[in-house]
Order: sequence, then C-alpha cells, then structure tokens
Amino acid sequence: EMGFSGAVQWWDDWHLRILVLGSLFIQYFLFFSSLVRRRALPAWFRLFMWLAYLGGDALAIYSLATLFNRHRQPPGDGSGSGLEVVWAPVLLVHLGGQHTMTAYSIQDNELWVRHAITVASQITVALYVFCMSWSGEKKLLQAAILMFVVGIIRSCQKPWALQSASISAMVAYLSPSALRKQGMVARFWQVCTSGYSYGSKSTRLPEAAAEEKDIYLQEFAQEARKCVLESELAHDQDATVKLAQHCLVDKYVYRLLADIPVPYSSRIKILREFIALDFRHAHHILDMMLLSSFEHFYTRKTMLNSGLGLCSYLLLPFLALASVILFSIGHKYYHDYNATDVKVTYILFSCTTLLEVIILLLDPFISFTESVKVSQHSLLSCGYRAKRPTVLMKLATLVSCKDYVNMHCYIEEAPPGCSALILQFVHGYVRGGWKEYIHNAASFRNFNGRKGHWTLKKRSLPHLRWSLNMAFDRSVLLWHITTDLLCYDYTTAGNIPECATGSAVISRYMAYLLCIHPEMLMPGTRNSIFNVACHNVELILGDKSPLGNLVHNAVRLQKELLELQDEGERWEVVQGVWVEMLCYSACKCRGYLHAQKMSDGVELLSRVWLLLSNMGMETFADRFQKPWHVMI
Repeated sequence: EMGFSGAVQWWDDWHLRILVLGSLFIQYFLFFSSLVRRRALPAWFRLFMWLAYLGGDALAIYSLATLFNRHRQPPGDGSGSGLEVVWAPVLLVHLGGQHTMTAYSIQDNELWVRHAITVASQITVALYVFCMSWSGEKKLLQAAILMFVVGIIRSCQKPWALQSASISAMVAYLSPSALRKQGMVARFWQVCTSGYSYGSKSTRLPEAAAEEKDIYLQEFAQEARKCVLESELAHDQDATVKLAQHCLVDKYVYRLLADIPVPYSSRIKILREFIALDFRHAHHILDMMLLSSFEHFYTRKTMLNSGLGLCSYLLLPFLALASVILFSIGHKYYHDYNATDVKVTYILFSCTTLLEVIILLLDPFISFTESVKVSQHSLLSCGYRAKRPTVLMKLATLVSCKDYVNMHCYIEEAPPGCSALILQFVHGYVRGGWKEYIHNAASFRNFNGRKGHWTLKKRSLPHLRWSLNMAFDRSVLLWHITTDLLCYDYTTAGNIPECATGSAVISRYMAYLLCIHPEMLMPGTRNSIFNVACHNVELILGDKSPLGNLVHNAVRLQKELLELQDEGERWEVVQGVWVEMLCYSACKCRGYLHAQKMSDGVELLSRVWLLLSNMGMETFADRFQKPWHVMI
C-alpha cells in the first residue's frame, strides 16, 4: 500500500513535468524528421512522423489542461508549484508546430478554421492560468511576458500558414477579378499578410488580360510544332534562369496544381523556353517547380513572403533569447521554488529558444532533399504469395487482412536511375509527337488520347490493337501480365537485358498505381479488378481453375509479341506502349492529387505530368475546360 501511494505521489509531482518535456522532445523530432520527409522512408518511420504531428498538438493541449486543473485556485490554494505557470507560454510555442512541417497532408490546410479555434481557446487558458496563479515575482514576470509574446505569435502562425497554403486561398489568388475589387486598405493588408506576391510585376491583371486575348487551340498546336521544329539547345544557363523565374514567380505550377487552365499564349512561351534546354537542365527545372510546390503546401515558406510573416520570423528568436537571458539573471530569486521545477524551466526555455535560433540560422541552408518514388508491384508475385504465404501472410490471415497485407506490405522500389531513364523516354516521345504527328488541333487532341496506338501504328502491328481497345485499367493489367510473362525467361536465367528494364519498371509502376492509388491512374479506375485478377492467378497456380479471361488474353498477347523475331524490336514495342500509357495516365490525373502525394515524396507520375505540361501537352483542366473549337 505504501508503495502504491508513493507511486501515486510521484506521478502527481512529475506527470506535468513529463508532459512538457515530452512536448519539447516531439518538437525536436518533428523538426529533424521534416528534413528527410521527402526521401524514401520506411513505413514505420512515417507512422511515427504522423503520430508525432498529431500528438504534438494533443500533448500541448493536454499539458495546458493539466496546468489549468492544477492552478484553478488562487496562489497558495492549488497543488502546483508557482513556477509551473511560466511553462504555459512555452506550450503555446509548441502548439505552433514547426516551420518545416506546418501540414502533414494537404487536407490539414483546409482545416485551418479548426486550428484557429483551438489556438484561441488555448491562448485564453494559458493567460487565465498565468493571471490566476502568478505570485508576483517581478524578475520572473519580464521573462514570462516575453515568452508569452513569442508563444502567442507562434501559435497564431500555424492557422495563418495553413490558410495561406489552402487550395481555396490559391484559387482566390489566381482569380483574375479578385484584385480589381479590392480597395487600397484591403490591398495593403493583403501585401502584409498574404504569402503571395501581389506587388510583383507578374500580378494577376496581366494574366487576366492574357486569358481574355487567348489564342485558338488550332493556332497553339501549329505554333508549338513550329517551336519544336526550330528549337536549338541553349549553350548557357540563361534559359534555365529565365524559365525558373517564369515558372516560380508567375506561379505557373500553382495554376496546374489548382486545376486552373493556363492560357495557350502563356504555354507557348513556356514551351519555347523549355524545349531549348537539354535534359539535365530540364530535369533541374522540374526539381525547382516541385520543391516550390512542396514548400507552399507543407511548410511556412509562403508565409515568409508577406511583411508580417517575415518580421515575426526574424523577431521571435531574439525575443525568446531575451526571455532566457532574463530568466537566467534572476536565478538568485528562485530559492523558494522547487529545485526540479527550476531545472525543468531552464530546459524548456533554453531548448525551445535553441530550436527557434536553429531554424533562423539554418533556414537558408535547409534543403528538402527528395527521392522520386518509382514503386513496383507485380500481380503474379501477389498470386504466388497467396498460394505460398509467408509468415506475415499467415499472421494476416488470422486477423482477416490477408489481401490488404499482400497488396500493401510487399511494395518494392525500382533501382536508382530508373526515374531519369523513364523521363528521357517521355521527353523523346513528346518531341517525336510534335515533329511527326501533331499538325493541328484535332491531331493534338488525338495524340493526347493515345494509349499505345501510335506505337502499334508506327510498327505496323494493327492486329494488336485489340489489347488497347478496352477499359484503360483492364488494358494496363493485361499489358502488365504480358510484360511479366515476357520477363520471366530472363528472370530465371538470372539476367534481364537493358532493353527490357525500362518496360518492366513502367509495367510494375502502373500496376502499383492501379492497386494502391487508382485515383491517380485515371478517374474512375477500379482497383477491384487487380484483386480479382490476383485471386484468379492464385487459383491457376493451385491448378484449381482454368485460365481466366484476362490471363488467357495476356498469354495470347505474349504469343503475338513473340512472333516478332527481333528481340530489340519486340521490347521497343512494349516500351513504346508503356510510355504512351504512362503519359495518358499523367495527363488524366488531377493536379490536386499530385499535390496530395507530395507530402511523402514525389511520385514518378507527378514528374511525368509536369514534364508533359511544360512541353505543351494537354492537362486535366485543358481537357474539360477548354473546348478546342472555340477561343477562351
């Protein structure tokens, strides 16, 4: 009994200290983990990041609630130490989160109202606790007031940053009529608080004029083809810098992500500059555009473009540092306080301030390094695992989640360099399309709707068109099985020729999209057909079923491809079909979905989509909002 009562007493003394120190630890974990969040990380580490992002706010709120309960009575009547009340502003700082991880997912930006209400309530609680429980030491009061200023501003920055990064705010900024309706006071407030460059030369008014004077699709197709035919590679960096300014300052990529059509006249300028770049410089431009997009949606970089945001960003670390100095100067007055509380207060003030200073000093050098995700999935492997389950599969069967584990827990990554190789395929495919196929608006629309037909036409293989004249998701699965069957002989021999590598990687990447992210493959895609096909493969491997219709068609397609005696030509056909399918899928994917996937890295499909749009290809918004026979 004495041991239990002693444990209860220890917990009563220490649980608030543990909470606030735990909140501090989570903030450090969020900061350092945010620097690598765009890299290929194991699923368990991303789970910890997500829990830390959610738990950071929850722990700070719970700590403030505990502080409130311990100090509801005036000084002398409560059970808490008088020094605990100065922890309240530190918890407000923690509630503000990290500059480098404002949002974990893009949906967090749309919840800025909820965060604003939470911040307002917690600031009220913190001020109430401080005013009710403050015992009157003037030396400590100065440090507490400074830290309160830091805490209130930092906690208010989060909903502000979330609102600035929301899709609705982006669309409002890109609206050509919004700026005309504002008065001088409203426009000044926008300049001070908005993260968008309202005062730059590339305002929305010239963009609105461009939309009103836009050209026909027919004229765009002819002018774009002329640009490609007459293009020459630039020999210096000027074209790269010029295009970077156009894409980043003029917010071209933001219009794509918000699914807002870009005027054809503007796209001609982008194409003219982009087509003059060699592949290495073009790849660098894609990196810059994707990094700018990631920083906009998931960090507070956009907020720093505003006057108030920049001032608070530069000022708060110095206020926090001044608070620590004032607290240290008054150490001789703290003999009446609990020694442990004094040490905890030193740790909280010093470490919180250190993190603020680190962010300020290292911000110019912080680079959100990324790895392009080229995840790989195989239908035949899924069927084989279901037939001969691993230990993990057997455990999953016990809890009735075998199918989920089979689909999600055996995803592999393509070897390094595959992303650049595939982008080179796409780059060459689009260049060839402008030179050989596209001549007018009709051929432009037809080219963007190709799913492998152009390759079969060029190779004089009309008898294979049956494999493409079906639902896109079914066609993807059919060619995926066929590609795996063609690769099977090389796999058993221990080597795969270089000509087959690109085809195999794209095939398994498209299968991954079909199984895990069907919404990105194409609107209306059914991932259920992957599950059904996997079950059929399992039955076939177990000799419990004849060949299903899909597998039978895949075997038929394999035999027809094997009739091509030249192995190199055969794989060029397979590769050409897969490149067309990949481009078709990228063009049909909404910009919002690309932005959503940036939270944990960049999908290969997003790079392909951005490359296609920079090279003048049709986007999702163009397809549904720009009829080709009229002028916008």
